[in-house]
Amino acid sequence: MIRVFVATGLAVAFVIGLGLISLVAGGSRSLDAYLVLSGLLFAIGMFGFLARRNAISMLMSIELMLNAVNLSIIAFGSFVATLRPGGSVIALVVIAVAAAEATVGLAIVIAIYRNKKTPLVDEYDAMRQ
Repeated sequence: MIRVFVATGLAVAFVIGLGLISLVAGGSRSLDAYLVLSGLLFAIGMFGFLARRNAISMLMSIELMLNAVNLSIIAFGSFVATLRPGGSVIALVVIAVAAAEATVGLAIVIAIYRNKKTPLVDEYDAMRQ
């Protein structure tokens, strides 16, 4: 379990470091850098979702994956001229869906936690008792 936390922490520090380096360098002039960063964020989110058993951590991993999708949408919107007007609108819709997902997901997790007294998803096999 400690290995998962350490690996995820190192991966997040790596991605943040890449983002800070690109900001210090004045931003990237190519779409590839943004897509690589988006792919890394999505991979970290997917790993977190598949490796964790805590429902709150799984919701946070889903949010990380949605942020990776937003990054790629905004990057395509900046570099492809025909997507400029629609890219921001699509990203705002994804942000709204992510907020709704977090709200509903957290409400479900809290309701189940009140009944089962555990945040682990392995214990959520039966909704009624």
